[in-house]
Amino acid sequence: MKTMKQIQLTDVRKFEVQEVPIPEPGPNEVLIKVEAVGICGSDMHSYTGHHPFVHPPIVLGHEYSGIVEAVGENVHRFQKGQRVTSEIAVTCGQCYNCKRGRYQLCERGKYLGNVGIDGAMAEFLVIDAERVHAVPDNMTPEQVSMVEPLAVAFHAVRLSNFKVGDTAMVIGAGVIGNLTAQVLKMAGVRTLVVTDVVDARLELIKKQGADVVLNPIKTDPAEWVRENMGPEKMDLIFDCVGNEATLDQAINTARKGTEIILVGVPPVRVPVNMAFVQDRELIVVGSLQYVAEDYVRAIHAISHGRVDVDSLITDVFSINDYEQAYAAALDKDRMTRGGMKVLMEY
Repeated sequence: MKTMKQIQLTDVRKFEVQEVPIPEPGPNEVLIKVEAVGICGSDMHSYTGHHPFVHPPIVLGHEYSGIVEAVGENVHRFQKGQRVTSEIAVTCGQCYNCKRGRYQLCERGKYLGNVGIDGAMAEFLVIDAERVHAVPDNMTPEQVSMVEPLAVAFHAVRLSNFKVGDTAMVIGAGVIGNLTAQVLKMAGVRTLVVTDVVDARLELIKKQGADVVLNPIKTDPAEWVRENMGPEKMDLIFDCVGNEATLDQAINTARKGTEIILVGVPPVRVPVNMAFVQDRELIVVGSLQYVAEDYVRAIHAISHGRVDVDSLITDVFSINDYEQAYAAALDKDRMTRGGMKVLMEY
């Protein structure tokens, strides 16, 4: 019996290297040899015990690149040696949302590296072939690992009521916020305002095309918008952080009738001024993951150089140095120096 190594989160802030059998792909599954895996904000929440839905034991990791090792008997779209990545949802196909194409909201869904399925902090993983996407050879393993977060950004913008020529604010210039801002710019936003408390992140997104960057510690975004945007203020606000301060900023900045898209995962229950939501008839929409269309767009955007993901990959570790990688991802000093995505390579 062939075995592989996996790194399982066994408790809060505790990983364990385990030797386990290499999984066999089922009739409709693909066995993938992992090349690289990113550390997502939700992975960090899971590691520190703050994720509302992810609990150990679980093998984390869902932003990854890989190579097909084997396929099930019913799988004909992929062959050994092909470079791939995948969506994370494995769904029932029968519930209300699955039947309407919103399968990421499946009532009985399992999610790679999150709930019910071990993820990419392992030498191999198995996933339903329906969720696997081939990637062009011109994409590096590091770039392929960024498809998943870019798909999150595409989904958030597509889910919104964004129209070409709208104004938009993105709260948070971390990886997801940066990518959401880049997608908005590519989609034809008229004025793009990005806020973050880390100046280095603002400097990067400014270089990538943001029209205005604001640090809320130094400048009140709501006041700036009132003084500079006129009565129309912002058409859309994307909160890519999801904490009390950023939701307050979104609600206080919004004009009456503005749409607020919540992209960031709140680590805990967050108090919200519902009186403003009601009185201003604000539209608050949650954005979860993505569907296949978002993956296709993300792969195309990266492979054709339409979105800059390379600048976001600031730290790359060997998978054997997983403890140092997670320490780096959680290092606030590194963040203030401009640290963004942490990847681990095999």
